[in-house]
Amino acid sequence: MFRHAPLLLSLLLLLPSTLPAAEAPSLEFAVLGDFRLESGRLLRNTQIGYRTAGTLNSDRSNAVLFPTWFTGNTEALFTSDAVGAVDTSRFFLIAIDALANGTSTSPSNSRRQPDGNFPTVTIGDMVRSQYRVLTEVLDITHLHAVVGISMGGMQTYEWVTAHPDFVDRAVPIVGSPRLGSYDLLLWTAQLAAIEQAAACECDPTAALELTGMISQLALQTPDYHRLEDPNDRGASLLEAGRAGGLIMAMHNRAAQLRAMIAHDVSSPTGGGLEAAAATVTADMLVVVGSRDHMVTPGPALDFARLTDSQVLALDSDCGHMVTVCERDGVNDAVRAFLGS
Repeated sequence: MFRHAPLLLSLLLLLPSTLPAAEAPSLEFAVLGDFRLESGRLLRNTQIGYRTAGTLNSDRSNAVLFPTWFTGNTEALFTSDAVGAVDTSRFFLIAIDALANGTSTSPSNSRRQPDGNFPTVTIGDMVRSQYRVLTEVLDITHLHAVVGISMGGMQTYEWVTAHPDFVDRAVPIVGSPRLGSYDLLLWTAQLAAIEQAAACECDPTAALELTGMISQLALQTPDYHRLEDPNDRGASLLEAGRAGGLIMAMHNRAAQLRAMIAHDVSSPTGGGLEAAAATVTADMLVVVGSRDHMVTPGPALDFARLTDSQVLALDSDCGHMVTVCERDGVNDAVRAFLGS
């Protein structure tokens, strides 16, 4: 039977957060050496950035993993209070930088495979690198939970299908087990702009600004901007879009775009979500934005139905940014799920 989130979780949306944004803990690096990718190629001199908060208990059973979103890093997870969903007085939080985000090994910081020489990485590669950090560096062989937002949510779906016995609970937030057709159009348009700039060896600034504007189109709904900025004739949207495109190096952005476009947890089982869902043993709380135009909620809702998961559907003009507009409530709802 398909179980919607209990009334408690809905009511928690009305409560203020008790965990304010905090300064990020120190950044550490796990050295993995040459890392074999799903493509068969080696990613040379691989390092994965991570930050921890809280205390690991004696039986090492209270670890919660929090991977980064598209273009994001672990510092932003803390300073934005995204990790406020995890009670670090109870859990050992591991925030981890995804491959190609500019902190972990990326086109922009790789000495042996820089920029266009960087091999293609996948969401699966991101998760396998994280698995090695947990098991080989931190000596953690089981997770209480994985929580992730947007591309972090995609990594969460990968975790519960690729390593089903490793995770007890999972909270993908505005993520997807595989992209819908609208999402593929959005992300492919951004990638095409970057690839054209790379092919002509042009100044990447204009291409990056274009990717930012494409992204800005889908962050919130048209009604959000009709109400929030009705009189500036799009000036703030244009400014925000251009600026957003420049926050990440061109080849880093392209690498993570390719990873998301290829993401599909059903690929190992022949393309069917049913078979992928059948592998999941973790309890899941699936958080979606009903009017999310960036990572449309359809595939996530299908997966929730197939796994008999709890669903928290947020109906808001904020669209994909509902996790910011409803941050306090989302954090409280996730905290309740993790601690129940």
